[in-house]
Amino acid sequence: MPPVILFALIGAAGIAGYKIWSGLMDQAQSLRGKDASQMRRATAPVRDLGNLEWDEGSGVYRPRAKRET
Repeated sequence: MPPVILFALIGAAGIAGYKIWSGLMDQAQSLRGKDASQMRRATAPVRDLGNLEWDEGSGVYRPRAKRET
């Protein structure tokens, strides 16, 4: 009878370990998906602003105004 109890305890520990491991893997996958979506947003196509010129007033580069000739 003691071997049956031992096998039952080992089986229960295995099932509990599997459930814990499975939960951790699901959590890791969801975090990985969030990181991937953030990376896609961060590397989105950049708009082409054309030629830039320095704006002394604000201290940043701005798109050059189109001049009519």
